[in-house]
Amino acid sequence: MKLITTDEQLRMLIPHVFATAEGEPTLFEILSPFIDTAEQWAIDTFVPDAIFDEIAEDDGFGPNERLRFPLEKLVACQAYMTAIPSLDLVLTPNGFGIVSNQNIVPASRERVDALMNSLESQRDSAIEALILRLSSRTDWQQSAQGKYFGATMFPLLNLCRRLAIREHIWDSYQQLHERLIKIENVLADTYFSQEQMQVFRSQVITQYSTSKPIEERVIRSLQAYELQLLTDIQVHPQCYYDLVTIIRERPDDFPAWHTSPVAELYCPAVFKNKKTSSAYWF
Repeated sequence: MKLITTDEQLRMLIPHVFATAEGEPTLFEILSPFIDTAEQWAIDTFVPDAIFDEIAEDDGFGPNERLRFPLEKLVACQAYMTAIPSLDLVLTPNGFGIVSNQNIVPASRERVDALMNSLESQRDSAIEALILRLSSRTDWQQSAQGKYFGATMFPLLNLCRRLAIREHIWDSYQQLHERLIKIENVLADTYFSQEQMQVFRSQVITQYSTSKPIEERVIRSLQAYELQLLTDIQVHPQCYYDLVTIIRERPDDFPAWHTSPVAELYCPAVFKNKKTSSAYWF
């Protein structure tokens, strides 16, 4: 474990936990295996090793202060979620039993489910905040984790909220991400080119920091059409042609499209009347 290393640190991230009695294992000791797994999950999915170590080594007052809290929060919530199913069970010689005593009654299934849902929601909010804050870093954008989020025009989890999805945000985002890959490949090969789409994605993930107003206008229109497709609403091809017309008329603003193979589909060869041709018109 690199990020969450003390019981005090963990308790700040997981509220409403009783103090540890003398002789009992601390909350950190109980959750240690789950924290270790959650940290590795965060590395594999969101933050490459080098950036994770950089954040973990920050004392909370350095340049990575804004990254540390959401990363800690998502790790803690993921670890706690993973641990909950086994926390109230003990293995006895006669099989599994429920932890109980005269003062504390085991929580109902409904309350445990509510806790799980709350932890999942907090984790997903932390993921969204982390990706938003990482998106400005070039080293993250070039990592395998960054390329996953930068592979579509919707790198942030707020995609789900734009589609009125309020629960299981991270799980829903992954499903939508797969669909967006297919949608954008078709749009690229038919209208906008893979080269220009990659420029659009780069502009989105960097929060339009270097984009021109006309680029942002085209991107936001295209995003709106993709949202319609995700909800199985058909988009008239003329909508795409209108955007292509804007791009065709502004080669200085969209050079990637004008040098792509797709551009040739919209710039047919002009017939020239030559006497040497097999068909010559007088």
